[in-house]
Amino acid sequence: MLNRSLSFLMMMTVCLTMSCTKKSTPTPTPPTPPPPVVEVEENISFSLDPDPGTTTATALSGIYSFKVILSSKMPTTGISIDITTKSDPSGTLLDSKNVKSTVASNDISTGTLVSGSLYSVTVAVTSQKTASNTLTKTFKVARK
Repeated sequence: MLNRSLSFLMMMTVCLTMSCTKKSTPTPTPPTPPPPVVEVEENISFSLDPDPGTTTATALSGIYSFKVILSSKMPTTGISIDITTKSDPSGTLLDSKNVKSTVASNDISTGTLVSGSLYSVTVAVTSQKTASNTLTKTFKVARK
């Protein structure tokens, strides 16, 4: 009986010793920080209002007014609108303007147009942040 009690006591001591020992926990590896956010700028897209399309617009007065409406997302630093009016077909520069903007709709007008003449108007919209992000449209205007 003493042997049994001694055996039992030894087993209990071993079990208690094992259960009371401190368990080592591995040090967790810190999470990898997320990569920096890279803003991808949407390609410039705009429309003209009124849109002459492939026809020749008609100016009833000395200037031709229209709107440049940005339909893509506005770049964070805004846009630059370059308007060039040249007589057609000679290509003589009549007027050149640059408008910096942070709004989607911009009122634009040409320089003074001479009655009975044809003009070529070029509108280039460029991101102020990314110079390669640009779109150019050209249309003709006739002054009545």
